[in-house]
Amino acid sequence: MKPSRILPLAITAAVLVGGCTNVKSTRAKTAVEPLREELLVLKNRFAPDSHLAVYTVDLDSRNGSLALTGDVDRVEARVETLQAARRLSMRVEDRIRVLPDTALGVTNWGITTLSVANGREGTGHSTELGTQTLMGEVVRLLKRRGRWLYVQTSDQYLSWMESGSLKLCTRAEADAWQQAPLLIVTELDGIIRETPAADAPPMSDVVIGCRVKRVGETGEWFKVELPDGRSGFVPKNSGTDYAAWKRTRQPTPENIERVGRQFIGRPYLWGASTPRGLDCSGFTKLVFFLNGIELHRNASQQARQGIEVPLDRDLSQIKKGDLLFFGFEGSEGRRSRISHVGIYLGNQLFIQSSQRVRISSLNPESPIADQGRIRGLIKARRVLPEN
Repeated sequence: MKPSRILPLAITAAVLVGGCTNVKSTRAKTAVEPLREELLVLKNRFAPDSHLAVYTVDLDSRNGSLALTGDVDRVEARVETLQAARRLSMRVEDRIRVLPDTALGVTNWGITTLSVANGREGTGHSTELGTQTLMGEVVRLLKRRGRWLYVQTSDQYLSWMESGSLKLCTRAEADAWQQAPLLIVTELDGIIRETPAADAPPMSDVVIGCRVKRVGETGEWFKVELPDGRSGFVPKNSGTDYAAWKRTRQPTPENIERVGRQFIGRPYLWGASTPRGLDCSGFTKLVFFLNGIELHRNASQQARQGIEVPLDRDLSQIKKGDLLFFGFEGSEGRRSRISHVGIYLGNQLFIQSSQRVRISSLNPESPIADQGRIRGLIKARRVLPEN
């Protein structure tokens, strides 16, 4: 065969082979689309908010076969995902992992050992701060990646924490800690010292809301034990019995305002919820916690708690202590988007963490009016008890 005829024939063959490959690829892609649609439906059902639940199932089509991969946090989610594949007559390999990961063993709980532990949206210190826990708080461990642990806090929020910020333990050990004679720190910032003396070396810092185990007392000092076993001393005026503290919380509008005002001037910090820095929902969460009420972590989640309060032009239905939500109204079937939250104080005033914790006004003529928030007020919720 002459060289001049070899090249055209080779090109023709390549086109035919490539065309068949593309057709097969397109058919395979089309075949899995119904299952991908089912996975999206299941994700919206089992984890509509990815900060609160886990459903990361996907299809892996490498190596010429199909496999369902990813994580879920409920056995039911795995079962229904496999049933969806069977209904579509699809043969797939099951590689779905139900959390907690069995590799954690029975040590799949943790107790915060730092005054403030950071929970991030991914592994690494450069990733976004999502939430924080305080010393003594218990978290559930779901999986590990290097020195980072994927955890779920008591308010269901999911984040990555460094293993060094937690005392890893079993469920029984976590329960024993929570049932121990705990002391809650009641001053904004404090120090646990090595000996009962004001000039003694520090062994840890603490902030309001931290919990430590009370093991004794010496004069004007409590002897305490941290979750990781370290022991030290705090002044008696820095904390009180946690169980008694919980029983005596009175979540009244006046107490909400009093506690909120303690943080005026404290800086805004995205993802933070302690006196050292607070984002908008971190501020409301901390204020309500100190009054005995647990709020969810994010503003959009808090906007689903309590009962709806109608908004009118004069704000006549809103009471002191109600949560105010700001954002953008939905249109053409789209949901409203909540981007900020504050606490109403009455007389068109509200307290918020925006740049810093401060009091602002909803009256456009006021010298402390927050014009942007006035335009963006879209919802109010009441979480305080009526009585």
